[in-house]
Amino acid sequence: MVLILISIGLFYTFTSHQYADMTGSQALADEYRDVIDNVASIAETRDKLLLSFETIPKTQVERLSKVLPNNVDTVHLAVDLDSIASHYGISIKNVQVESNINDSMGQLVLPEYGIPYEKVTISFSFISNYANFMKLLLDLERSLRIMDIKSVSFRATDTGLYEYRLAAVTYWLK
Repeated sequence: MVLILISIGLFYTFTSHQYADMTGSQALADEYRDVIDNVASIAETRDKLLLSFETIPKTQVERLSKVLPNNVDTVHLAVDLDSIASHYGISIKNVQVESNINDSMGQLVLPEYGIPYEKVTISFSFISNYANFMKLLLDLERSLRIMDIKSVSFRATDTGLYEYRLAAVTYWLK
């Protein structure tokens, strides 16, 4: 009887605390095993996606990066616009790039509701006849880069040529 009382007392004073600590450690170990399993499945999914991405032809990847680039490269954008315009004998001048970062500065937006892209307004001027201006607009419309024409202004001259000022909004990923 004395031995039973000693064993019960020993259980409640020492063993029960150790058993509770071990149960907590076992639950923590189970959580860690779940995390490791999730990491393994995420790594497997990443590897599958990388394999499928590598099967996409390089030219298609380059085309996708032109549609919505990862950064705003104003020099490359100006060169692209100049190359499109040069097909019609148009020389682009007075290129100005304006970032629209300040549009949403006063607004609080949670990250999950924010937009994943930024806007850049590019404006430029050139001298051309109306037919070549329309061809330039058609080429800008058909180009891979997403552009929205924001404004067009022109001034007539006596020579039959017009001096155009064009502003367009283009986008890039954050």
